[in-house]
Amino acid sequence: MRKRANRRGQVTVEVAIVFGFVVAALVLMAIYLQRGVQGGVKSNSDSFGTQFSATRNWSVKTTSNTNENKAATNTTQTTNYNQSLD
Repeated sequence: MRKRANRRGQVTVEVAIVFGFVVAALVLMAIYLQRGVQGGVKSNSDSFGTQFSATRNWSVKTTSNTNENKAATNTTQTTNYNQSLD
């Protein structure tokens, strides 16, 4: 009778150890999967251009053209905002 009780205890321990290994493997896979997804998101966001930074230098170039004659006055204005990559 005693051998049978020991056998059940051994099976329980073996199942707990296997379950622990499965859980550990899933946790490690989740970490690497998360890092891979974050890398893909960063790669896609970097393809859009540089990130905005308020501390970088800005330059503004404004061009204005005015044409006047007796019939009408036409004015066009173009403004370009550029951020240097210092």
